[in-house]
Amino acid sequence: MAMLAADLSSERRSDWSLPVAVYGVYLAVCVFAFHSTALAMAQTWLSSSSYHHGVAVAPLALIMILSRPRIDPATGPLGLVAVSAGAFLWLAGAAAGVALVEQFAFVTLLIAGAWAMFGASAAKLWALPLLFLYFMVPFGEVLVPALQTFTAKAVAAMLTLVGTNAAIDGTFIRTQAGLFEIAEACAGLNFLLAALMIAWVYASQTLHGFKTRIFFIAIAAAVALVANFLRALLLILAATLSDMRFAVGPDHLVLGFVFYALVFVVLFWIGAKMKAPNGVGPEHAPVRARRAWRFSIAAAAFLPVMAASAYATFVIDAVNTASLERPALLNAPGWRLLEPPRNWAPSINADHVEAATYDKAGERVYLYLGFFSHDRPDKEIVNALNAPADGETWRKIAGRKDVVYLFGESNEIALDILAGPDRRRLLVATAYWRGDDIYTNKTAFKWAQMKDKLNGSNPPGGIVMIAADYADDPAEALARIRAFTSDIERFDMWRNRMRRVS
Repeated sequence: MAMLAADLSSERRSDWSLPVAVYGVYLAVCVFAFHSTALAMAQTWLSSSSYHHGVAVAPLALIMILSRPRIDPATGPLGLVAVSAGAFLWLAGAAAGVALVEQFAFVTLLIAGAWAMFGASAAKLWALPLLFLYFMVPFGEVLVPALQTFTAKAVAAMLTLVGTNAAIDGTFIRTQAGLFEIAEACAGLNFLLAALMIAWVYASQTLHGFKTRIFFIAIAAAVALVANFLRALLLILAATLSDMRFAVGPDHLVLGFVFYALVFVVLFWIGAKMKAPNGVGPEHAPVRARRAWRFSIAAAAFLPVMAASAYATFVIDAVNTASLERPALLNAPGWRLLEPPRNWAPSINADHVEAATYDKAGERVYLYLGFFSHDRPDKEIVNALNAPADGETWRKIAGRKDVVYLFGESNEIALDILAGPDRRRLLVATAYWRGDDIYTNKTAFKWAQMKDKLNGSNPPGGIVMIAADYADDPAEALARIRAFTSDIERFDMWRNRMRRVS
């Protein structure tokens, strides 16, 4: 923000020097207090091609702010409320172990700090550039499965509409030419983020009126989604009609780039039509502050940041010396215990993992158990690293929910459909436990974890994955899983066998 002071006229420079300096210190304190969150974001920007744009977000936001008219700096008391809310949100995210919430809260603190340091007039004038900072948060990965599913369904429907027979199996589409997969790279996340960012900057710098700008950004999102559907449709059609001679090699990428370039041309044409006739908007007049700048209000913004950091250090992250309880497989009367499956192994980053195959009259299910002495950053119970599919040999192609009788209770449970080698399919049911409670819902587990950690408690926990393979219909596998879960011992009996020996 030092550039901001340099850009102002000499008679105004003294008015801005202290607010900019204090905000600079505030930024440094936020980065230091929440360094793990800031570092995780930066590492994602550098390591993932989907988020390289994160490096450019802050400079672009600053350029957009500098293009606004000059204003008188004034502290905003309501900004302190936003800072406190951001600090508490970060604390809740840290306790729940949800990186996305932590990162969202971190950026919220940067925005709320600008509101507190420079006032409500500045926050209103800079609203779009400040909100643009949320693009620093690597939020798109959570959308990928949904984008894959929507794209596959939309493309299959459009193929049928144009007269090409298409069958859908999760994220796979089969035509007479062969099998096509809507992979993660084909989900359209990169293009959606690019379209949103470009539209955001274009709207901020070219269009006038907040509603007009938001409307254009919404149009850009819709155009990006539809464009990705059409791109996948054209590629599959080209490959099908050419009997797999086109759109399956390097030309696949070339066609995609050309198509996306045309989409941006259309998007800018829409933007040009939305410009104000005279090109002049209300933001071209200087803004006068309604109140004076007060150092006491600006300094108060530091307190929630430091309090949240201290609480996380001395309560949430306090060293847990609990040792790992004695791991134990599940007892299932009537089922024969066999060696662990050789053709499937989930990704589980636990302190200890147990696995086995259970057989009853030729019907088999596979069990994997992950044991954690306590939840912590490098060993989180509910985490993207703990998944039924390893991402290489096995890939998730669909998901569903169904009711399963597990540990003496009937609950709706998440079921993942995996695709493996030789067109094999696997249905996996996943549940979690923490202390003396079992959870079949990730959100409920995270909520319980957050409350435990905020109260200074961090009991042992774990993961239960039960799988069965099938040939044609996942209902076959679900019936086998239900038969097994109906026969296993109660949760309290299993937990009692795992208690530590004093």
